[in-house]
Amino acid sequence: MKLYSKQIVLLVSLAMVVSFTSCKSMILNAASTGISSSNQNGVPSKVKEGSPNPMMAFMGEKDPVIVQEVLPTILKLYEIMHIKNPDHQGNTIMLGSLNVMYANLCVESKAELLTDPRQLDIQVEEFERAKLHYLRGHDLIFSAFETRWPGFTQAIMGNDEQAIKQYTAKLTKGDVNAAYWACAGFFASFALNPLDSNIIGSIKGHIAVLEKACELDPEYSNGSIWDVLTQIYVAAPMDFGGNYERGIYCHEQALKVSKGLSASIYVTEAKSICIPSGDREGFEKALNTALEINIDDYPANALMNVIGQKKAQRLLDSVDDYFIEW
Repeated sequence: MKLYSKQIVLLVSLAMVVSFTSCKSMILNAASTGISSSNQNGVPSKVKEGSPNPMMAFMGEKDPVIVQEVLPTILKLYEIMHIKNPDHQGNTIMLGSLNVMYANLCVESKAELLTDPRQLDIQVEEFERAKLHYLRGHDLIFSAFETRWPGFTQAIMGNDEQAIKQYTAKLTKGDVNAAYWACAGFFASFALNPLDSNIIGSIKGHIAVLEKACELDPEYSNGSIWDVLTQIYVAAPMDFGGNYERGIYCHEQALKVSKGLSASIYVTEAKSICIPSGDREGFEKALNTALEINIDDYPANALMNVIGQKKAQRLLDSVDDYFIEW
């Protein structure tokens, strides 16, 4: 009887431990789902039409500095959640996206301002930091895709066109946001170092992912996917996926979807199309158009338009550096 009682106590204790572990897991999953707006399987949470969008606190901000100051803290908070709950795909994807945002807003954008030749070493170092976070974000998001579809990463990073087609076909509309951030990070890294052999050989697969994303949601984020495709199509060598005509088409689609309210799309036109073709007039026209955009006309894109207009002004101020008059 005494032995039997001990067994009951052990079973009850074990049940309590299991229950506590289960509750802890449930709490972590609920918290991760809440802060990432996607569930454990990476499926975006359904949002009622007309519901307030928490991301407006960032994307609707007109002061980039305040976002740059708070983003590192937010990034680390998500990283802590990821360490505690690494299997939550929604949180993993959000952490990956934040790494890409951080690289762009807090590192590369600031490094671009270091124009003094004496600061060249610092600028190069900062660009390397940006590349680190771009690829970290890419790899985190791809790890979530890999969990769902084993073999995804190898296929997209490789050159087997059949495998690329097979795996991009698995993407759904719910994956478009994650696909965009992963590929945006990948191509931003390529832009910082176009000679990186580890990147250039994987361009085709990532282009295919973005093309699939456009097919699933052509109006995503005010034409952002079309804009990234424009940049990569006109910059990449033909043997690695470059296609100038397709790039021009993607630019036209970006303008159409954005209704002319995205400064970054005009900056892309100036940098990626006008500079290589020696079109100074088109360069100045595109950048002046970017500067004429009223930030209040599209509040959801306020942050990116402020940043885009700052880039447009810097490019205009340096126009003589890009076009040589004989």
